[in-house]
Amino acid sequence: MSKRLEERVHVFADARGRPLRVRRGRRQVQVRQIVDEWEEASRWWQGEKAIRVYRVLISEGAVWELHHQGADDWRLYRIHD
Repeated sequence: MSKRLEERVHVFADARGRPLRVRRGRRQVQVRQIVDEWEEASRWWQGEKAIRVYRVLISEGAVWELHHQGADDWRLYRIHD
């Protein structure tokens, strides 16, 4: 099961833009592993950038799905149980 959130978060990324740590409110977690990553098409005809998706295992053992759509636009899209 999973819970869909689409919540803005702050991500600390490496030089390649891949997530290392995520701050959600006052809570900060480490990314232990990037389980999967892919790119999803967007509404390019409306000028939107493609969405880079990262499925990550965080330090607490949960799997989070992060969406990145340019600059500092990071979203915690889904939490997988």
